[in-house]
Amino acid sequence: MSEFERSYTRTTCRFCGGGELLKYLDLGDQPPSNAFITAAELAAERRYPLRAVLCSHCGASQLSHVVAAKSIYSDYAYLSSTSRPLVEYYQSLVDKLVARFQPAASAVMVDIGANDGIMLRRYPSGQFRLVGVEPSSAGEEAVKHGLDIRRRFFDAEAVAGIVSDPGAASIVTATNVFAHVDEIGTFSANLRDLLAPDGVFVIEFPYIVDTVDNLYFDTIYHEHLSYLGLTPLVHLTERSGLRVFDVERTPTGASGPALRVFVCRAEAGHAKSTAVDTMLESERLWGIAEPAIYQRFAERVERVRGRLKNLIAEIRADGGRVGGYTAPAKGNTLLNYLGVTVADIESIAETNRQKIGTLTPGTHIPVVDEDEFLRSGITHALLLSWNYANFFREHSPFAKAGGRFIIPLPEPSVI
Repeated sequence: MSEFERSYTRTTCRFCGGGELLKYLDLGDQPPSNAFITAAELAAERRYPLRAVLCSHCGASQLSHVVAAKSIYSDYAYLSSTSRPLVEYYQSLVDKLVARFQPAASAVMVDIGANDGIMLRRYPSGQFRLVGVEPSSAGEEAVKHGLDIRRRFFDAEAVAGIVSDPGAASIVTATNVFAHVDEIGTFSANLRDLLAPDGVFVIEFPYIVDTVDNLYFDTIYHEHLSYLGLTPLVHLTERSGLRVFDVERTPTGASGPALRVFVCRAEAGHAKSTAVDTMLESERLWGIAEPAIYQRFAERVERVRGRLKNLIAEIRADGGRVGGYTAPAKGNTLLNYLGVTVADIESIAETNRQKIGTLTPGTHIPVVDEDEFLRSGITHALLLSWNYANFFREHSPFAKAGGRFIIPLPEPSVI
């Protein structure tokens, strides 16, 4: 059985190999959060432990249980380009990367975890050679747009194929993907082989400091195997012949606030920014490897669950009707941890056609299109893509029709 087909409980840190993993957050047994299902598939639905542990040696947070990648990605309902704010976000990121690194004409750009091509389609048309690596069914959408998509997991064979044609990469991106990888050491070694001598690897992932400080626990789900800070990442890259040369925080990533890290080959000429050492020292002072930090986080998570459930119950007791708005993966972590049913959340509005007509994993709430949602008479919607609250408040048909959003985190509120 390959690593992509195996579900198991991990007993060592995937970043440093340390054997002391301390459990700090238990979100219960949940199905994979993008495993939207039909009524006919309910009996076959599977749940797995969703528990976060801390490596006390290097400070890497990670899930204790690894769900087989094949189970998550073979039939994948998430299409990035259905999110207008996400399209705008990736356009801004591509513009910044091109302006900063000024790749030559016909340079090779690779996006790992390309999904439906949302990142690659933001590059100027015809200027670069674009390659995506995407094992899931979402890659079919990217192929329809004429993109070169390698339909496989990122491994040595994928790298060899890309280096052979069209060549080594000037810019490699992995947004909200790096933290999905179990055998991260092998991944990093393969990445080094993919990069051109002065190539750049750009990683984005939810920052563990933001997750803990701002209570963004809904970004914890089975796809996200690791919850990272810069400290464990620096150790990993140094062992892999790579080097972190810059880092920045971005307030709006694919799943919320994110850390953006710039990596190159160890011998490459990119100058190291002072931001790297500044953040490493900040993480040391914050206590990135201190169990007490994470234990207090778990206690706050439990309290906010109670407050949010009470808020929904109060709205319904006052005659309101509650739905959900958007159906991101992280929303299913929240819904399952709350333990809600259709008696609490009647339906969820979505624009992704692959999700419309399905049921949310675990909680089995119907996912409907916006028109049906508006006709239903729902007065309040739990905004599961809370990181885009300003966008939806200004542009959503629900808000324009007088509907009110429930913002779940970091403190439940109604807007």
